[in-house]
Amino acid sequence: MRVRGTVEPASPEQSAADLLARSSSARAEVLLDRQSEHLADAGERERAYAEALARIESEPDLVSPEWTLYTVVPSEIEFWQADKGRLHDRLRYERPDRHSPWERHALWP
Repeated sequence: MRVRGTVEPASPEQSAADLLARSSSARAEVLLDRQSEHLADAGERERAYAEALARIESEPDLVSPEWTLYTVVPSEIEFWQADKGRLHDRLRYERPDRHSPWERHALWP
């Protein structure tokens, strides 16, 4: 399956609801705000995580302002089903804008 379209940020309210629906441990990781940075000391990571987790537990409605939920607004969706004889079934659904109806097209393998 392949989906093509635009990616749009959700509202701050939707983003907050998404984050608050996650586990305390996941929310604590978000508060660390250091993803993909170099880690020189595992002990530093463990201390920072423990502090973030304690903060989440003391402030259960805390939402990191950096957390943003994104959604894909599809304009094209393609389905591909393999065939042992290589005559794959492919279907593509397209629409020029989000208000248009979906058009279905069979594709050559």
